[in-house]
Amino acid sequence: MLVFLVTGPTGAGKSSVARRLRERGHHAISLDSDRQLCGWTDAAGDRVVRPAEPDRAWLARHRWTWDASRLDDIIAEAARRRVDVLWLCGYAANARQLVDRFDLVFLLTISRDTMIRRLRGRPAGNDFGRTEETLSAASTYYREFVEDWRQEGTVRIDASRSLGRVVEELLLAALEAALDLPDRR
Repeated sequence: MLVFLVTGPTGAGKSSVARRLRERGHHAISLDSDRQLCGWTDAAGDRVVRPAEPDRAWLARHRWTWDASRLDDIIAEAARRRVDVLWLCGYAANARQLVDRFDLVFLLTISRDTMIRRLRGRPAGNDFGRTEETLSAASTYYREFVEDWRQEGTVRIDASRSLGRVVEELLLAALEAALDLPDRR
């Protein structure tokens, strides 16, 4: 089984990509939807409940993270179900520490201005980036994200284009990359 991570800054379209991949028959999961996997944590790594409208001080002391054992469970469940390719779409502050679980990482790239425009125009659901405090935090996370993930080994996908084009490019890049990856069955 191949395990692909599709990541990107807030507003890059990770959940939309997961939804479109599923519509096309792929096994894709938007990781933010798994509350056992994702959550806000403090500096010690303990789960905390995010206030409805967190201020900048709270956001500076907390991060959205993944639980490593839950991530392993998701991957193991897909293997038990004999999934050929598992697409995991999401971002967490500790994702770089968990990158060894993925055969390949696809990086959805957008400019900071695109991120801000998308966050301000988000439909109901994910509220991150709607208040000035969370928008400021998103800008900080964007800078951190860009610094952390612009590395060798990630496949960059321009996510400023239409969702259809992004998914087409992603699938083509995955096919090309899969030909070069060792078979892990």
